[in-house]
Amino acid sequence: MASDNGIARISRNRANMAGRMLSAGLQHDDADDYAQAMLIAQQWRAQHVKPTEQCFSQVLACSQGIQHSVATFRMKRMISIVRKIQRPDTHFKLGELDDIGGCRLIVESNEQVQRAATWLAGKLPLKNGSTDKDYIEHPQSSGYRSRHLLCNVKSDSASYHVEVQIRTRLQHCWSTAVEAAGEIYGTEYKSPAVRAVASGDDERRLRFFRLVSSLFALEECTPLVPGFAGTYESLIRQLCDLDCTQGILDDLSAAIDSVFVVEMPEPSAELFLLKLSRESQYLDVEAFSAEELDKALRRYDDVEQHIKMSGAIDDISSETEYDNAVLVYARNAEQLAIAYPNYSTNVRYFLDKVKSYLR
Repeated sequence: MASDNGIARISRNRANMAGRMLSAGLQHDDADDYAQAMLIAQQWRAQHVKPTEQCFSQVLACSQGIQHSVATFRMKRMISIVRKIQRPDTHFKLGELDDIGGCRLIVESNEQVQRAATWLAGKLPLKNGSTDKDYIEHPQSSGYRSRHLLCNVKSDSASYHVEVQIRTRLQHCWSTAVEAAGEIYGTEYKSPAVRAVASGDDERRLRFFRLVSSLFALEECTPLVPGFAGTYESLIRQLCDLDCTQGILDDLSAAIDSVFVVEMPEPSAELFLLKLSRESQYLDVEAFSAEELDKALRRYDDVEQHIKMSGAIDDISSETEYDNAVLVYARNAEQLAIAYPNYSTNVRYFLDKVKSYLR
C-alpha cells in the first residue's frame, strides 16, 4: 500500500526492524543499511501525521472549552526518536513508541487537568481501552509531572500510537526549563540513562530541578517528588544551599535574552506555527485563523519534512534553517508565549517563580 506521499507504507514490523538497526548505531561497514533504516524511520514518522491530527482536533475542541488553555501539536524530531531507541538498558522499539505523534493541552489548574482528561478519555480511542498515566499523582523520580493519555488511532487500515499530554502551566514551565538546560549544557537531562550515571555538575543540576518540582507540587497541593519531600522552608533551604542554583538561573536568563522573535502574529489569529532556529537563535511565527486548521497542518507538515536532523543522518534538505517546530492554538499573545519551544517566555516564567522562592 502507498502512503499519501507516494512512498510504500511502512508496517509496524518493518519499523521495528529498522529501529533495531538505528539502535545499534552507525558503523562504518553498514552505513548504507543505516541510511536506509533512517529513511524507513522517517516514513514511519510521516505516517503518524494524520492520526495525530485526528487527536489534535479533539484536543483543540477541549481547549476551546477551557479558559486560558493552550493546545499544541508536534511530531517528535528524528534525532529525539533515535536517541530514545538508543538509550542503554532499555528496550524501546521504533514501531511501539507512544510519542512519535504528540498533542499537549496546557491549563491553569489540576482541576482543569482532571476535567480535560475525563472529557478527552471519552472522545479519544485509548490504547488498550483505557491507558492513562498520571504523573501528577505519581511524579517521576526526575521531577516530571504531567497526565498522559495514550491513544491507538486507526488510519489507512493501520493503527498508530499518539500521546496526549495534559499539564498545568507550572508543570509545563518546569519541563520546558529542563529541556532548555539540556540545550545549554549539552546533556539530555530528560533521559533516564543520563540521570542514572549523572555526577558532578550534572547531578547537582538534576537535584536543582527535583527540588523546584517539589516546590511546584507544594504550590499545587499534589504529591512531591520521591526522595524530595519536606516542608516549604526545608526545600527552599536546600535550594539555596546548592552551589549551582544561581548559575542555572543566570544561564537560563542569558539563553532567553539571546532569542530574537522575527515576527509577532496578527491579533486575530488563533493558530500559530512556531519555528525555532537554535543556531541563529531566532523564533519565526506563522499565523492562521482557527478555520484554517487544515492549511496550518499542511504547512506544519511541510516544515517538518525539511527540518534538519543533526546527529541522526545528513540533512534531508538545505531549504530550511529551522530545527524545531510546533503548531499552537492560543487566543492571545500571552497564551502563545506559554508554548514557545525551549528558550522562551515560559522559561522566563520558570525563572520568576524560582527567584520568588529565593527572596
